[in-house]
Amino acid sequence: MIPLSTDAKTLKDACRRYITAASLKTVEPNKYDAIALLHTGMASFTAHGGAGFPGWHRIYILMFETALREVDPSVCLPYWDSSLDNELDDPTQSHIWTADFFGTQQGPVLEGPFANWVTPDGSQLIRNVGTDGDLLTASSIEGVLSRSRHDDIVTSENVDPQFDLEFHHAAVHVFCGGTMGQLDTAAFDPIFFMLHSFVDYIWELFRTNLRSLGIDPEDYPDVQDVDSRHHSTASTGFGDLTQADGYLDSLTDSYVYESAPICTARFPDCGSRYLTCLDRINRCVPVNPSVVVSPGGQIPFPNGPNPPTIPTIPATSCPRPHDRSPGLPIQNDFCCDKTCDSDEWAMVPLKIVNVRPPKFSGYQSFPVKNGVVDSSFDIYSPKAYSQTNRFISSRQGNPKTFRRCTGDDNIGQVFLSSQGLNYDGFYKEAAIIDQRLAVSMSMGFVAIKKPTRGNLGVSKALIRAHDSCGRVCHSSCKNSVTGKYEQCSGAVALSTDKPLMYGSNYDEAVMSVFDYEFNNDCPSFKTESFFLTFYCDFHNEFPYVDHKHAQVPAPSHRVPVPEPQVPVEVVSVPEPEVPVEVLPLHNGCQVTSKCVLDVPCASRFVQCESNNEKHLCHGSCRAYGVCTYGRYFLRLCPEGRYFDDVVKACVTGFCRKVTGAERILDRGRGDTVGLGGHDHSHGHSHGGPSVRNEQSLPEPHSTGRRPNRPSYSQMLSDFLRNMHG
Repeated sequence: MIPLSTDAKTLKDACRRYITAASLKTVEPNKYDAIALLHTGMASFTAHGGAGFPGWHRIYILMFETALREVDPSVCLPYWDSSLDNELDDPTQSHIWTADFFGTQQGPVLEGPFANWVTPDGSQLIRNVGTDGDLLTASSIEGVLSRSRHDDIVTSENVDPQFDLEFHHAAVHVFCGGTMGQLDTAAFDPIFFMLHSFVDYIWELFRTNLRSLGIDPEDYPDVQDVDSRHHSTASTGFGDLTQADGYLDSLTDSYVYESAPICTARFPDCGSRYLTCLDRINRCVPVNPSVVVSPGGQIPFPNGPNPPTIPTIPATSCPRPHDRSPGLPIQNDFCCDKTCDSDEWAMVPLKIVNVRPPKFSGYQSFPVKNGVVDSSFDIYSPKAYSQTNRFISSRQGNPKTFRRCTGDDNIGQVFLSSQGLNYDGFYKEAAIIDQRLAVSMSMGFVAIKKPTRGNLGVSKALIRAHDSCGRVCHSSCKNSVTGKYEQCSGAVALSTDKPLMYGSNYDEAVMSVFDYEFNNDCPSFKTESFFLTFYCDFHNEFPYVDHKHAQVPAPSHRVPVPEPQVPVEVVSVPEPEVPVEVLPLHNGCQVTSKCVLDVPCASRFVQCESNNEKHLCHGSCRAYGVCTYGRYFLRLCPEGRYFDDVVKACVTGFCRKVTGAERILDRGRGDTVGLGGHDHSHGHSHGGPSVRNEQSLPEPHSTGRRPNRPSYSQMLSDFLRNMHG
């Protein structure tokens, strides 16, 4: 498995193979779409919403890779580490969203390697990048890796969202929007497989950490309901494989992951013209396309060496909230039951009542008292007045928001969506709101399948609303008898019976709420035409559900179970070959049962804060811990080298044991021994001892996924050939 941003040629080669595989007609409608269709319908309930999520998708992307390798045996899946894009002020300006990589980011995909793709429904590949949702962040990944049980990171009513791997990945789907934004269509955008490759990488880091603590990563979470699709014995739908089989180590025998590029202020070279060093976090992040693309529109040095190193982003730079302009267009596919046509949809007007966000403080207009401007509260602050404070401010909570939302602007937006209940279709739009006022009203429209005559022609849909920071609004429906609005679920049924309270198109929907026909100069606003109203009032209670998350336990940094009798083979992070004598250390940070560092852990939940931070294991001279997403992972210098805790790298030399003492270094011997192995250094001359930048172990397979297990490959190949009978 290789990082996506290493070089455009790598991705373009992979995309070429995707396209070649998609064109094969050995499976109808073609092999790519046949695999994507496995992520639709009832299979979505097996793949999502429970303990089966990570294992099901591991099998799924392995199946996809197997199909690619039937076209080209040299292919390996790239992964998209979106936490790197998230470090930019505006992630939508990442070079990943250009024709060199993913292609078009807004509307139908007309540029890049996936240009002009269509789904089996006949709709174009559509994206609405950055309109809603969130990317993965370093802190969200650190949260997942801080847990020491699968039960703490797989979706259930007792799992806190900050540790829920599936929850965090879903926000990236929403960030991409369009085809990627819905379960039944997501896999038709090839970005899907690159996102899930990275999710699988995070899961493998989590499993590696379990092994280091002496916990068996193959243990499937305890799901009590035997009829659940996420019970250990439930079928994945892939041959005879069960959900528990998705947790087997043997699935990962066929590949390893290469780490994302790292850097420091001293060694800022990221090895690619598309990356630059952000030394605040010691990571390589994407550059702005304008830095790479020449005025003529061509990539400089297409076949030659990399251009001069792009300057690093200084350590003093801090992450800023991502600016999202209200009113960005949201392109819908207007697909309904395999027909994609906007004439098949009716438009429903919705009213939005919005209360000023609880922490809003950006309006700088103040009252005047005795000729002096009083800046205690602005003129619209509900806290400044008795009634608005009583009915609004005193009832407000502080619900969680997207991480990027550090505050609220004067102008915001509320996202409205409809999901078909008795038809296959989804629609999304946004309404602009005024967040300065204590309370304001706005309106918007959502599309629902156009009803036809008779009971069988009724269209049923679930309508939802949330603001641009992810805070969910609750719904109220108009009582047909009293005319008052009462709290409801947001589920609606459209029929041809009057009053319609919708329009057969946008034109009719607008005219249904503005009375232009009888007074063209001063049309009245017909509030009675709104059946559904959403209230965005920021209460702490999440609407539509009544359960509460269990208290979050602190992660254990001690071995929770006895050391296994049979040594566990760790592929990506091996135990030191030479036994390490762990001496008592009360303030050290425990990496594994055999490695305790001479430095304390950063906190109860995060072991380390600086990416690629390295420290020697206590009592060893070859074993050390390296920081990755807030956790230390064990690494081992190869024979003929030891870890120098000053330069933080493996250097030439040997270890030897002196009875009754710690290990010491035998530098003299190392001077005459040749140094083999794969070199991960970036070619810098450091002077002094030969320095090597150890990034991952074992080294022979650190360049990507290398499927080599015939049993699973054969099984998945057979499944592909037979899945349509």
